[in-house]
Amino acid sequence: MSSRMSFAAVALLIVGCAAPPATPPSPPVPGSATAGTPAPGDAPPAAQGVPATQTAANDAAAPEGAASGDAAPAAFYTEPQARRGQRAFRQVCSDCHYTSEFKGPVFTDVWARRTARDLYRELRRTMPDDNPGGLPRQTYVDVMAYILELNGYPAGPDELPPDDEVLGGFRLTPPVGQGPGR
Repeated sequence: MSSRMSFAAVALLIVGCAAPPATPPSPPVPGSATAGTPAPGDAPPAAQGVPATQTAANDAAAPEGAASGDAAPAAFYTEPQARRGQRAFRQVCSDCHYTSEFKGPVFTDVWARRTARDLYRELRRTMPDDNPGGLPRQTYVDVMAYILELNGYPAGPDELPPDDEVLGGFRLTPPVGQGPGR
């Protein structure tokens, strides 16, 4: 089995075994107490290392009663970061992988219920095939930015950082109109 297929198979097996079935989130009810309110005890955005614009977007988009990290932020990465990721993908990944392996239902069916930290850790643990974990941390998040761009996640003013805590707060909820199986 080629490394391209084995990576996809391992990712599907890992997620298929570990991920519970998802229920689609419902939008917040306008005027409800939780529509734009952080959960009690949430640290301020600056203390979490998450730009205030992303946290506010999370809170506004979060389903009623959900923690702020449960919804997709308004923006995950910058366009220049996605361009760096595209260059890295072409230089390092394209010998074994096609972009089609990382977009659309192939991506959302596996990653929609997971966090950016999960994707980051999987990439560092398994790629490149001949030197897992051998790339700079920034290169892995740049490639992630490119993958997110391929899947319609919006760019914004802040880069996706190579920080486990911050990445753990970004749920890979598909952008509106794109979900598992679509």
